Amino acid sequence: MRYFPIFIDLKDRPVLVFGGGEPVLNKIRLLMKTGAHIRVHTDSPSHEIQELAEEGHVTLHPAGNPQTVDLTGASLVVSSAGDPVDGTISARARELGVPVNVVDRTELCSFITPAIIDRGTVLAAIGTEGAAPVLARRLRARLESLLPARLGALADLIGSRRERLGQAAPDVADRRKFWETVVDGPIGASVLAGRMEEGTAALDGLIAQTEAEGPVPRQGTVYLVGAGPGDPELLTLKALRVLQDADIIFHDDLVSAEVLDLARRDAERIFVGKRAGMPCVAQDAINFELVSAAQRGLRVVRLKGGDPFVFGRGGEEMETLQDAGIQVVVVPGITAALGCAAEAELPLTQRREAARLTILTAHRAADAAAVDWASLTGTDTTLAIYMGKASAPLISDGLIGAGMSAETPVAVLARGTRPDAAYVAGWLHELPALVEQAGHGPALLIVGQVVRRSRPWRSRAGTATSPQTASLESVN
Repeated sequence: MRYFPIFIDLKDRPVLVFGGGEPVLNKIRLLMKTGAHIRVHTDSPSHEIQELAEEGHVTLHPAGNPQTVDLTGASLVVSSAGDPVDGTISARARELGVPVNVVDRTELCSFITPAIIDRGTVLAAIGTEGAAPVLARRLRARLESLLPARLGALADLIGSRRERLGQAAPDVADRRKFWETVVDGPIGASVLAGRMEEGTAALDGLIAQTEAEGPVPRQGTVYLVGAGPGDPELLTLKALRVLQDADIIFHDDLVSAEVLDLARRDAERIFVGKRAGMPCVAQDAINFELVSAAQRGLRVVRLKGGDPFVFGRGGEEMETLQDAGIQVVVVPGITAALGCAAEAELPLTQRREAARLTILTAHRAADAAAVDWASLTGTDTTLAIYMGKASAPLISDGLIGAGMSAETPVAVLARGTRPDAAYVAGWLHELPALVEQAGHGPALLIVGQVVRRSRPWRSRAGTATSPQTASLESVN
């Protein structure tokens, strides 16, 4: 992020604008909403700008000499007068420390104007650092259709009662819970529907109840949330909402930084992941921390890669929390077998080819050695093996020893759905070499005839002449 998003108070403050054409007019229309004193320097104002001057919205001044025009005291400077004026004004404003915007000349700007969604008190700004303004406008159009027209009225109502509630509920967490009840409940719905008097009366009544009885005691809740395989766009809408409401987040190693970036900014984040060969937090300790945080009245998110109920020990944590009397909400996620296979264009089932899907884990050699491989060798079965990289030789030997053909197609989907994903395909007897080729990080192993239909298989098939001479190709 190169440009820091910030809102500047321009009410009754001087803003200097250079130029008199359509681009300047568009900037003036935006600036007029702020209550700024707008001074336009131009010798050729457009008809619209002249009308704004006659109506008292702006004052007109001669263009003057850009080397000597007084910029002192300006809160902002906007220029669209063309070369060489734009370059001179930009350089002088920067020397004085005055923020300057030169229309469509990002290299001359110290600030840029985003695409703005205006709901009165509620403003949303969308920027692309000047690289793609058309994209920013498209995003604004989409968001405009999602945001209620009376959001500003709701914000104004909340703002008018904040001080009163602050006296009745000194604790920050209590106030946050109160306002969430207002925004997400019938009071917010009334205001957004235009029933302002009804919403105001209900809010005043709720504040009066808080003044008389004190804040409602907080009761913590734990959300077991599936973060998916890594791509933040694969989060469910419910998972996104829960993340943005969390007070504290306990997250695994497999949760990507991009997913964590979607959480509420001031939420406490605690890493409780388990990494192969590294010291890790014991499950009992994790359970204790979850219970303790919930008993303090916090909204707790236990964030797990994939789905919490698929090799995520979510069931164990749920039972521990329920035994402690803690409310638990499970938010499912896209498990790796589904997300990674989809990105690799690998159908896990296929009519008349793969009628069964078996999901298993073999993250340690002891686990792999204990598997009943003979029950998994059906030609109509797809195997999705989690945490099997370290046990790849045992998996390959176990399946072949139980009767599966050494030339059964397999795929290794490493770091699936992430920008550095690597997908390789080959034969079962090549599995250990394929795992090495796929590289570091988590990987899903897929065994079965459906691998032939995948993108990594099609990629290798272009050079494959036989199982013995086929080259293995990574697909990123």
